[in-house]
Parts: sequence; C-alpha cells; structure tokens
Amino acid sequence: MYKLLTVVSLLFLIAGCSYDSSEEQVKKGSKKLLPPVVQLELEDTVYNMEQGDYCWRDEESAECLSLPTPIEILEYEKALPIKKKATVTLLTKRRPTEQTLTISDVESNQIEEISLTKNHKFKAPATKGVYIINYYAIWEKNDSGTSGDSSYVFKIEVK
Repeated sequence: MYKLLTVVSLLFLIAGCSYDSSEEQVKKGSKKLLPPVVQLELEDTVYNMEQGDYCWRDEESAECLSLPTPIEILEYEKALPIKKKATVTLLTKRRPTEQTLTISDVESNQIEEISLTKNHKFKAPATKGVYIINYYAIWEKNDSGTSGDSSYVFKIEVK
C-alpha cells in the first residue's frame, strides 16, 4: 500500500511539473506577430487604416497574411468625405525604412504614386471622386527584434 501511494504521488508530481512547462510552451508558441498600426489624421481626427497583406517576423518565427485586393477589402466600407487637396497625415509609432503611397481612382482605375513629406503628410486629390489610399511600408529589425512589411488601405471621397 505504501509503495502504491508513493508511486501515485510521484505520478501526480511529474504530471504537475510537465503541465506547467507545456503550458509555458503553448503561451510562447501562441504569440501573435503583428505589424505596427497605421492611422490617418485629417482635421485633428484620427482614423484607423484597414490592415492589408503583411509578413512580420522576429528571431523565432514569422506571421504572414495574404488578403484580397484593396478594393475588395474596402468594398463595404464607407468612404471618408474629404475636401479637395486637404492635408492628410499618416501616423505610425514606428518609422519605416521604406514606404510607398498610392492613390487609386475607383471609377477610372488610375493609380498615382504620391510623395510623402518628411512629416508623413500628403495632399488629397484635387478632383472629385472616390479613391483608395494604399500605403506599403518596410520596417528593418529594431530593439524589439521584429521586422517585416505591411500594406494598409483606406477609402476617401473627395467632395
């Protein structure tokens, strides 16, 4: 009886220790890698851009997501009304090393690459219409050990 009690106690002890370590591995493995959030600021109001494709990595793993086209992502999103040539600012807590901003006219499918100022500002189009803003950026590895690339989309309507 004493041997049985000792064996059962040891089994509980071993099971309890192995449970803690496997639980810790699950927590480590379930860490989600996400790119920085990018927002638009227009007339002192901040709007979140929709997440597009991305691939984000750290030293242990990578998280990649492929999404439909910007027009499909924003199909059911209402366009933000904006004035002609309004100044728009892109906000991100982490500065990218490379970036591209394009504006697509939804009606004509014309795409124009737009230059960003040093302060991440750009002008809205001068022509009335609905436009898709597509922002693509690449971030090099920083102190947190993460790096990657991501696209963001937003729909505006120039009035």
